[in-house]
This record gives sequence, C-alpha cells and structure tokens, in this order.
Amino acid sequence: MTGELLALCSALFYGLAGVTISRGKTDSRGDNGVFLSVIVTCVLTLGLWSLWGRASLPELITWDQVPALGLFALAGVFSTVLGRTTMYRATERIGAVKAALFRRLIPVFALPCAFLLLGEWPGPRVLTGGAIIMLGVLCYQLLPRQVSLARNLAGDLIGITSALFYALAYAFRRMGLEGIPDPLFGTFVGAVVGLAWFSTVAAVSKAPAGAFRRLVIDRGAWHWASALSLGIGQTLQFFALSLVPVSTVAVLGALDLFFSAAFIALFLKGERIDTWRLGLAGGLALLGSTILFS
Repeated sequence: MTGELLALCSALFYGLAGVTISRGKTDSRGDNGVFLSVIVTCVLTLGLWSLWGRASLPELITWDQVPALGLFALAGVFSTVLGRTTMYRATERIGAVKAALFRRLIPVFALPCAFLLLGEWPGPRVLTGGAIIMLGVLCYQLLPRQVSLARNLAGDLIGITSALFYALAYAFRRMGLEGIPDPLFGTFVGAVVGLAWFSTVAAVSKAPAGAFRRLVIDRGAWHWASALSLGIGQTLQFFALSLVPVSTVAVLGALDLFFSAAFIALFLKGERIDTWRLGLAGGLALLGSTILFS
C-alpha cells in the first residue's frame, strides 16, 4: 500500500506542476523557471544517489563506462533539455489539463522507439493499449477552441513533440542502464547535462549577460512551486518504483490529468474545462495505460 500511495502522491505533484507552470507564465520575465526546475532536479537526484546509489563515483567514471555515460547524457538532452522545455511551452499555450493528456502519449511513442533502438517488437496487448490512449487524446481534441486555431495547433504540436522527446529519453536511459544499472545516477547525469546545456547556450549567445539573466530571473513563488513539484514528483516516483511494479506506477501516474483539473478549479479560474469530455478522455487514457502496462 505504501508504494501505491507514493505513486499517487507523485501524480498529484505532477498535476500541480502543470498548473503552477501556467500560473507562473503570468509573472514570467525569462524562461518561466525552466532552468530553476533543472537545478532543483539536479540537487534532489544528487542527494538521492549519494544516499541510495548502487555504486560509488570512482566505480562509475571509468573508460569501460563511457558508452553508458554517453547514453545517459543523450537521455538528459531529450528529457531535461528538450522534453522539459517543450512541456513548459505546451502547458503555457494549451493549458495544464490538455498538456497532461498529451503526456499520456509517452508510452505510445515509446513503442516505435523501443523497436528502432532496442529491437523490442510490441505485442497485441501493447498495441491495443496504445491505440486506446491515442483515442483518449483525440476525444479531448473535440473541445471547443478557446483561442485562435494557429495558437492551439502550435501548442498541440509542442505537446506531442514533448511526449516524443520523453519517449526517446526513456529508450536511451534504458540502453544506458544495461552498462550502469543505477537509475538514480543516470537521472543525475541527465540533470547535470541540462545545467551544462542551458549554461553553454547562454554563454555563447550574442548577449551572454542578458541570456544568463533570463535563466535565473524567474524565482517567484509559482516558479519555485513548479520546480519543487517536478522534483518532488520525480523523487516520489523513484521510491514508488522501488516498492511496486512499473505497471502500478504507470497507471496511477495517469491520474495527474485529474489532479491538474482539480488544481485548475482552485488556481486558474480562467481555464475552461469540459468535465464530460475530460472524464471520457481521461478514462480512456487510464484504461489504455492499464492494458499497456498490465
């Protein structure tokens, strides 16, 4: 029961993060706290790895481990850099609930990624679950347009791209785990890559001072809330995975969609939610996740 409760709390924090990202955009003068969230994730994963890591740093930093370290770094580019940035931008454009629904596409995109990179051929059950998740996303697309079509379309594409980036990150991380079976260390490496990436891009820009200021200027309450929610959600998810099967965590993780809707009712009065379609789309996403990971 403890593992299930941790997975549920993880979904709650991920749902909260989507709402705080939307709310933080109002006061944003830079990147809306993306870089801040990377720093928080780096600190949390470093602390967890130092306490529960399976191997010490000298054992991991060797020539034999270079391929695995490279795969962890590549996973960091797709998750901490590309995936997280597009997740923020999609949430700002299309809202927390719809962005959360697009995250249900991660396991769908993971199927072709696993086939191409790992040689894993999906079976009928996996294909059925993925199709049901896709149907749930299409159902929610029937919601009336709140803003211009071009703005919605751009936000939708960013949300879909974010799910693809995360799916690629999972595949590369799994490949890296074959060489270094320490998921905490792999996650920490990805966070460090994110810090290095954003810092380097700022340093080589035409106006480095302004670029660095844009990275660190957003430190308001909502930005800290987003960073901490993402970091805590990821941390709780790790503990849940250490106690219960991946299938249980994955299914309960689909509930972040409903947590986002609940928090919107509290914090984002202006974002309209069609309760009936949300229930239909979320139910299909949950059913598809259950089939996919059972």
